[in-house]
Amino acid sequence: MEKNPDNTLHNYKFEVPEIIFGRGMLSQVGACARRLGGKKVFLVSDKGLFHAGWVDQAMRSLLDAGLEFIYYDGITPNPKDHEIEGGVREYHRHGADVIVGLGGGSSMDAAKAIAILVSNGGRISDYEGPDRIIRPLPPLVLCPTTCGTGSDVSQFAIISDTEHLRKICIMSRCVAPDISLTDPNTLATLPDEFVGTTATDALSHAMEAFFSIASTTLTDVHAIKALRLLSSSLSNAVHERKPDDMENLARASLHAGMAFSNSMLGIVHALAHPIGGLYDANHGSINAILLPEVIRYDIPVVTEKLQELAWGLGHRANGDISAANERIQETLDSLLEASGAPRSLRSIGVLRKDLPELARQALKDVCIVTSPREADEEDLLRILERSY
Repeated sequence: MEKNPDNTLHNYKFEVPEIIFGRGMLSQVGACARRLGGKKVFLVSDKGLFHAGWVDQAMRSLLDAGLEFIYYDGITPNPKDHEIEGGVREYHRHGADVIVGLGGGSSMDAAKAIAILVSNGGRISDYEGPDRIIRPLPPLVLCPTTCGTGSDVSQFAIISDTEHLRKICIMSRCVAPDISLTDPNTLATLPDEFVGTTATDALSHAMEAFFSIASTTLTDVHAIKALRLLSSSLSNAVHERKPDDMENLARASLHAGMAFSNSMLGIVHALAHPIGGLYDANHGSINAILLPEVIRYDIPVVTEKLQELAWGLGHRANGDISAANERIQETLDSLLEASGAPRSLRSIGVLRKDLPELARQALKDVCIVTSPREADEEDLLRILERSY
């Protein structure tokens, strides 16, 4: 790859869906689905969103737009392959034509995976890796209700393979939705613990996108914007839940999603995927635990970007790389502490005996390809041990 002096690519493309953002915009989901040609919408969400009232609001919008809908809530955190297959059966049984995913990363990734199998058939594991989808997907609208996953704008879908206790990573332009619709009002009912852990997911997306060997000037702009929003609003959002701070977290998630969708990620996610697959653990929590050690590992090969990163985290760039590094480490630790996310793999139930196998599995993950610093199995194991 030919790089610019700032360690970004000379030649690149930047893909994003149509983006709608604003308080109260969930009322427009019906108009969006109708504009995509929908007549019978397959609405994918979860029981928590139903009880919070947001599913009902989406349903009213669909009805107001003159659309029929089928509601599918057979999704759990870290969506499973058999849950996707159940959704596909329901989609075909009812003759749906547009898919709406409403919720966190689980609901949105499930909506993507259902769309893949609806048009391409087979099993979801058939599409693991980059660019294995052949046929176009049905129209897709994704509506995030957390502040971290970025799935609503990304070219990724992550699904749990229950037979092999691992996560499969699907990467294709096809899985980016036609429309991303974010209503920050939906964060009002997000449980406190998920405000912090989804925000740390956005934090890891932004930092890994910024350091990625596939980063560009466009991805850097969005990664830095996400970091500025997170550094100014994360603590207040977690502890006070003021609407403006919560909206800033939603904006941060959007910007970080646009960044990593186009630059990919790194070692944090390469390790997080096998951990999540084996332990069915919260993805944002895993990222929060791994991020400090991975950043320390990456720093020696990304020194030319440290001053801009420090500025993104709210510090004045003064030309001193050592000082920038120190500010970055301090601010990262402060943000993670404020988030309330777990700080060790031990605390989320990971067993030390599994660390070598987790390191081996991470070497096969597509996210390892764009890590700024190459890593072998021993390097990854050391990161896991320091995070334990």
